[in-house]
Amino acid sequence: MNSRTDAAVGRALAARRQEAVDEVEAILAAAVEVMERDAPAPPRVSDIIAAAGSSNKAFYRYFSGKDDLILAVMERGVGLVATYLDHRMSQVDEPARRVAVWIEGMLAQVADPDLIRASRAVTVQLAAITDRGIADAEIARPLRDRLSGSVAALGCADPERDTDAVFIAVLGLMRRCLARNVKPDVADINHFVSFCLRGLDVARSRNV
Repeated sequence: MNSRTDAAVGRALAARRQEAVDEVEAILAAAVEVMERDAPAPPRVSDIIAAAGSSNKAFYRYFSGKDDLILAVMERGVGLVATYLDHRMSQVDEPARRVAVWIEGMLAQVADPDLIRASRAVTVQLAAITDRGIADAEIARPLRDRLSGSVAALGCADPERDTDAVFIAVLGLMRRCLARNVKPDVADINHFVSFCLRGLDVARSRNV
């Protein structure tokens, strides 16, 4: 094909890709809306399709079923949180402070009423998915990865295990807040950050 033909095909493909992106975003946003509205009852695909102004054909073009959609919603949420963490962590250099900012950024997701409502709705549905381990191990990995570099920079003897300890502790606190419908206040967050940093400092000192 000549350059003009290539350009024409490129424009057509770009338009189709954008159309697909827009359809998927509409379905994901509708899924969160329906999950929040109907929680704790499981959302119905028909309701999600109606809320998105979409169709069965479009839905199954992108998702194999409801579980696949819920995992996609979780993945999208993780991506947004990861971007938020990148922004906040880029503003500090000292490793311990970066760890603190990571923890604070994670806990911010259960300190905001709007975020906690959406997170709770998704978490309830995620618990019913057979492959929940995939969500914990794979989908949440970008969040863990943003912590691991700062933990390693502290000079801990076993940064992988130390990263896991902090990561699991933070997720545990977040899930407890969601389950009990409570949000941590500033004092709670500051105490938790201090606790984690003291633990990492002990781990680091054992390597000196």
